[in-house]
Amino acid sequence: MGIQMKALLVGAAMAAVACTTILALIFSLANHQTLDRPYSKQYGVVFDAGSTHTALFLYQWVGNKENNTGIVSQKQSCDVDGAGISSYVQNPLAAGESLKKCLDIAKAAIPEGERKTTPVYLGATAGMRLLSLQNKSLADSILAEVTKTIQSYPFDFRGARILSGMEEGAFGWITINYLIESFIKVNNGFPTLVKLGLSGYECRVLQT
Repeated sequence: MGIQMKALLVGAAMAAVACTTILALIFSLANHQTLDRPYSKQYGVVFDAGSTHTALFLYQWVGNKENNTGIVSQKQSCDVDGAGISSYVQNPLAAGESLKKCLDIAKAAIPEGERKTTPVYLGATAGMRLLSLQNKSLADSILAEVTKTIQSYPFDFRGARILSGMEEGAFGWITINYLIESFIKVNNGFPTLVKLGLSGYECRVLQT
């Protein structure tokens, strides 16, 4: 891979991570148990519940993995209508309802026989962190409604929770280094990377 292409990837990675830090949870998805279906395509769903909007990402990988690792690819994405889930303080029920369109799209994209073993995560970031500090009961109510909605679908729901700033920064660092292949190549010539995360409510700096 040429240095210009790598530079472009770094720029793209930085831009992507600023909006979708939760993407690093794909590594957790790929660690999902696949012993009974070693050569079939496996799927995983991640909701990135950011401060200004929520997005769903559908990933797939082959069940047969060496040393319990595998290459994960993004199959589909869907932007949830409306603002971030933290904006539903007056109507927590609507926060859960807002996810249905994207859940329906993911359901249609996953073969019926794979749905019940497809793990689904939701990670909320700065908007919900701030709301939790201001009014924890409201934040919990929103997460409860989100949980109810996801649990009504035939997936393997793994939880909806608020990520700490440290977790979000670490996931962003993983995402960047995964995209520039730092985990699979030795001495790729890149200088030390600094992740600067700017969200609607926070600024984070993470340096390797």
